[in-house]
Parts: sequence; C-alpha cells; structure tokens
Amino acid sequence: MSVPSNSNNLQPLFAARPERELLLCAARTHVSDEVARRIRELLGENLNWEYLYQQAKRHSVLQLIYWQLNATAPGGTPSVPLKKLKDNYRDNAARNLFLAGELVRIIRSFEENGVQAIPYKGPALALTAYGNLALRRFVDLDIMVRKQDVTRAIELLEAHGYQSQLQLNAAQRSMLLAAQHNFPFTRDEGRLIVELHWEVAARRFASSLSAEAMWGRLRMMTINHVEMRTLSTEDLLLSLCVHGAKHLWERLAWICDVAELINSHPDLDWPWIFQRAEQSGHKRMLLLGLRLSNELLGAALPEEVREKAFAGKEVAALSRQVVERMFEGSEYSPAGLFQAMRFNVSARKRWGDKFRYLHFIMTPTDGDLAFAALPARLSFVYYLLRPLRLMLKGHGEH
Repeated sequence: MSVPSNSNNLQPLFAARPERELLLCAARTHVSDEVARRIRELLGENLNWEYLYQQAKRHSVLQLIYWQLNATAPGGTPSVPLKKLKDNYRDNAARNLFLAGELVRIIRSFEENGVQAIPYKGPALALTAYGNLALRRFVDLDIMVRKQDVTRAIELLEAHGYQSQLQLNAAQRSMLLAAQHNFPFTRDEGRLIVELHWEVAARRFASSLSAEAMWGRLRMMTINHVEMRTLSTEDLLLSLCVHGAKHLWERLAWICDVAELINSHPDLDWPWIFQRAEQSGHKRMLLLGLRLSNELLGAALPEEVREKAFAGKEVAALSRQVVERMFEGSEYSPAGLFQAMRFNVSARKRWGDKFRYLHFIMTPTDGDLAFAALPARLSFVYYLLRPLRLMLKGHGEH
C-alpha cells in the first residue's frame, strides 16, 4: 500500500500543509515501507500538532493516528501531542469496550424474545475491518432487525431503559416504517444511543439495497466472546459506499472503513460485488468509494478493480469534490441541502434512480413527523411540511 503522491487531487493538499499528508499516511492500520519512511520524514518537519489533532478529530481518526505513529516512529512524536493522542486512544478503547458489551446484552435479549437481530457498523465494523475494537470511533450502536419485528424490538429497547426522543403516535410510526430505515433511541440522558434499523438505507435513497435480501447472506462473527450473525463482507462494502455517498464522504473515517475492509479481506467476491452494484444502480457509488480508498489511503485493490474505479470521468469529478472539501475548516459541518442534492444526483447513473433520490429528499423524516402529531387521514400534510422545514433549516437530513 502506498500514497499515490502523483495524484493531481492530492498534490494541492500536500503542498498546502504537511500535516494533511501525515494524516493520510497515518490513518491506517498497516503501511508499506515506503509510507513508513514518508511518515518518519514528515515527523522531522516543523508540524503544527494542534492543527493535525483538530483535523484528525474532525475526521474521527485520532485513534488510528496514535496507533500508526506509535508503531511506525516510536519516539518520533513530541511528548505533549503524543500524550494527548494516547489519552484519546485509551478513552476511546474503554468506551468501545463498554459499548460492545451493551450491544451483546441487547442482541441477546432480542434473540431470547424471538427477535433475530444483527449488529451493523459500530463494534461489528471495527472488528471486521480493523481487527481491533479500539481502532474505530463510534458513538452509537446500530442494530438491524426484520421490518415485521420493529414493534417488538422497540418494546424490548424500552424495557432496557431506552426511549425515543420523538414521541410518535401509531400513524406516524407506520409512516416512518414505510418511508425511512431507522429509528434512534437513547438512555442515560443521551449518553447511550441505539439506532434501530430495518433497512441499511431508505428505499427511495437506495431502492434495491434491500435488507431482506441480505438476511440470506449473513456470516458469523464474535464480539466479546459471543458468536452472532452480521452482514456478509460484500454486503457491508456496498452499504458503506452507499452511506459514504449519502454524506458526501465528508469524514476520512468513512473512507478508512472501506480501505481497511478491503485490505483485511483479500478474498472479496469482486464479480458478485460489481454485478450487484450494477443491478441495484449503485455502481457509481461503489466506484467512488473504491477510488477514494485507493487514492487517499492506498487500499489494495486488484488491478482490474482499480482500473474500473479510475476509468470514468463522472467518478473522477465526484472524487475531486470530496478531496477539495475534505480539509475545509477544523470542525465537521454537514453539507448544505443543495450541495448534497447535486452530489447525490451525480452519484447515480440511471435517470430513474436520480428521480427516486429527489423523491427521497422530499420524503418526511422522523423530525418532520415529530414536528406535528397528525392522524393517519392527514398524513399527506407531512409532504407539504417537509419542503418548508428544509428551507427554514437551510439543510436537510439528506
């Protein structure tokens, strides 16, 4: 794995600040001799460590930076920033271990009560892609159940002390189940968050990425010495690329997820992945995720896969947008509604998929439903409220 330093996308970033190049070199679990050498060279420069820390924090990769700097150049990082990175790493590791235990507890409870549930992202992704629970930051637990089990799953979460911040009536909950893909719950004054999923993405956002089809391809994994089922690695890769596109790949951590998943699973079924992406209309999103993971983090793509990822001008243009926006400011700020709309329309090739996405933008979310409690016969009013709320907010839950 290496940094493609001759990339036209990366040269302006590297020329502007060496901290950015160090961030991209170090945000990975394993590096080649070439990249390790470059890390040591960059550590010899007059770096602004506060800027590097804030950028790593914005992109949720602080724990990876500490891990790689400590492994590649022990003694090369000044003591003060190293201690700050180490403290963050330890805090993250402790919280992740606690969250993994909570995840196991909830899923066991679901299974004991006849609700099949699988971990999605969070601890499952940390172990699947990184091989180490401490190397990925996550703040909530994502649990997927079948759509027909959502009501029972909600009852079980409430029995564990979790509550929805949005009090929805039966008609609103039914509308949410039909239009969206998850529902958040919190406990302990918001310190614990569980997102209950019945799809990996809303049907109108990714119409063919159906969770129902994925249930037949589950694999076994172990979390805290407990065996449980989770998404196949191929399904996980596709879902990560769809999620990244939805959020314009604004966090480097999301690209790290793709790169680490690819690097840790050299036996991926690439023909199936491309066939599924083509059939579902997500091929451009897949190619963008693959290109970014290789271009920014040196993900070890097979040559024929890399050629596909770098072949299209549409994917190249989307990649440029991602890279140009990546280091804007030190605080993470979601893209505005119209910027997100333009990006996501371009991330789809087929006109039908583009129109479905625009329909998705205008589909009421849990926030819209909670804005006013309306009976089922007036549910159409939420579709009138949606554009008004989007204009008032200035951006949407895109």
